[in-house]
Amino acid sequence: MTEYLQYFPKPFLEDVVQGRCLPFIGAGFSRNAQIPPGKVMPDWDGLGRAVADALPEYQYTTALEALSAYAHEYSRTKLVESISRALLVDSVRPGKSHDAFGRLPFERVVTTNFDFLLEQTYSAINKHCQPLLFEEQLAVGASQAGVRLFKIHGDLNHPSRLVITEEDYDSFLIRSPLFATHLSSLLIEHTALFIGYSLDDPDFRQVWQIVKERLGQLRRPAYAIQIGAPTHVIARYERRGVKVINLPRSSTKTFEEILTIAFRELLNYWKNQLLALSTATETEPQAELSLPPESVGRLAFFSVPTKHAAFYKSFVYPIVERYGFSPLMAADVIAPGDSIMAKVFALIEKAAIVIADVSSPNTLLEFGMAVSNTGDKRKLIVISEQGVQLPSEITGLNVILRPKIFADDEPEDFVRLIEVAFARFAAEIAPSLDEEPQRLLAKREYRAAVIAAFTMLEHDLRNALSTTEIEMFLPKTAFFQLLEIAVKRELITKKQMVSLREHLRVRNTLVHTREQVNAAQAKKIVHEALEASKTLRSKSNPNPA
Repeated sequence: MTEYLQYFPKPFLEDVVQGRCLPFIGAGFSRNAQIPPGKVMPDWDGLGRAVADALPEYQYTTALEALSAYAHEYSRTKLVESISRALLVDSVRPGKSHDAFGRLPFERVVTTNFDFLLEQTYSAINKHCQPLLFEEQLAVGASQAGVRLFKIHGDLNHPSRLVITEEDYDSFLIRSPLFATHLSSLLIEHTALFIGYSLDDPDFRQVWQIVKERLGQLRRPAYAIQIGAPTHVIARYERRGVKVINLPRSSTKTFEEILTIAFRELLNYWKNQLLALSTATETEPQAELSLPPESVGRLAFFSVPTKHAAFYKSFVYPIVERYGFSPLMAADVIAPGDSIMAKVFALIEKAAIVIADVSSPNTLLEFGMAVSNTGDKRKLIVISEQGVQLPSEITGLNVILRPKIFADDEPEDFVRLIEVAFARFAAEIAPSLDEEPQRLLAKREYRAAVIAAFTMLEHDLRNALSTTEIEMFLPKTAFFQLLEIAVKRELITKKQMVSLREHLRVRNTLVHTREQVNAAQAKKIVHEALEASKTLRSKSNPNPA
């Protein structure tokens, strides 16, 4: 049950999932930061009033006019110093809504803010952030995956770059034509989302004017998040071509709390839709992706450098499969046009276990995403080259050192350590996995219950047959063949095999389509699959003690 997601229009949600949303962060959002007691974080109007108080015999009109007058009266240097004090740059810290926004897997964010709250937000959650303040930076591609933060009006570390006075605004397009052109090109394919802006904010008016001038009637839809906006404000936005996502006020929640919940719901929707639309190349990982978000699954996500992918698939995947998990790399489900960071985030969230080889910038970033988005350190296996200094976040995690260079043959000691780690993890999670089909039935998640029951049955089949002469081929052996071999070994009856093969066809349809199964059919399939698993376990291990 969601509280605020219903207020986000469907076309907007579609653009978010497809990676076609470009957020613009304004001064109002900074008011949700952690502010020292007794202090106030000003919005744009508050910033103007803060400096106006120091001007003798000055009649306040607008923030932009006040800031311009202050610079004229006391110098630009004193204006920057005054703004730094007003924005509390030495003491303010990101709030919960910043954290929730930062976890949204946007690859580009635009801000007109002068502070550093967004950079601090991304740093706190181990997400790489590349601030862009100068036009020449646009020509250089991103050095690693993460967020490109366009600070189009500069920041307090670059006083000469600030766009803060009337003269700065008037000359912005002359001084920074490439920024304006780049923004326009982004907005050809991206839907703008304004957060923390008011209609009277000159930042908003200038940015949106650039868009209207460059794109005219061909511009994509734009949205602005407001909380409890009155009808006349919504009408003014819409006259300017901006639709309002109007979240209701609450007598029990602050604006920060409302935004935090809304961003978290948006994140959950985003990752769930991404996985629902993903197609894995193998049936077992696809079965895991098709399970509901709260399911206890068997997905093992591998974040490894591309140059080592073949090694992991040859020597580590068989171990993972032997313990009943379905290994998957991002490359197995990434399609052209996908937001890579968003999909990797969704896979990490979905995975029962994450194996991160942190020997490349991208895998180190993905490891940071895993650390920040899972509270269970047992979920992480970290692999690093011998002799490499590890990041501090790895302290207390399960770390396995590997050779700097993989030989042609299997490095036995390294692979053995991975197997030990998986054996321990499998033993810890086994009770939850065994209970999952029945739990899903009880929750009326019939489709998921059938998939989970057959995943468990396949694992038990492979374990029961692991001593046969076909052991080396088992990971690639089809389920149908496994059932036939089990009959020949007298581990299940022929009658069970016939029934299970029919149920398997149902399971495969559920995995690869959006079809559902009724309660009676699901209960019959789950019951017979679990009975077969029970039989297999007793016959393959008659003396468990």
